[in-house]
Amino acid sequence: MVRTADSKEAAAKIVHLFKAKPHRRQIRLNASWPKKMQEVGCGRAVMYRSNKWKHDPREWEDYKHIAESEQRVAVTPGFLCEWDHAHKKLEVHGPMIELVEPMPLHVAALAPLLGVQLQLYDKRMKLGEIYEVRIKHATLAAARHPVTDEPFLLVYTKDPTVHMILSGSELNVEKDGIVG
Repeated sequence: MVRTADSKEAAAKIVHLFKAKPHRRQIRLNASWPKKMQEVGCGRAVMYRSNKWKHDPREWEDYKHIAESEQRVAVTPGFLCEWDHAHKKLEVHGPMIELVEPMPLHVAALAPLLGVQLQLYDKRMKLGEIYEVRIKHATLAAARHPVTDEPFLLVYTKDPTVHMILSGSELNVEKDGIVG
């Protein structure tokens, strides 16, 4: 099992900054971090649905954050599958990476995820085609690493299980939304 560290305060700050509202919900990911993930390419855009600027909390708007800098994407092995054949795993290329422990125990749930656009590595480890990944019942979240203090985005499902991490030197969450 991956070791975790308390990150409740960091998660609350991220949500408060992103939504400009008090933090109401803690998302605890105590046993859901995989030991290893596969770096498969670069993130090009993240699409999500949010009510952060609305007076009526039942009113939602769709957003698309286009990556402004390089964002590395890591997924759990075997996670990406073909759109029209959900049982058929997508062939991906890239190195396996170990997560730097401890990982955050709490993350900031930002919004329901609509999709992620990724540019995947080809067999020669060059960036190839761009794919749009849609994940049923997924949430876009953010966290700060307990050791490095680097912010990153993650995608988890209701289990809660982490399936994807997007990281980059300029990636961050600010009052205007996702930047970098």
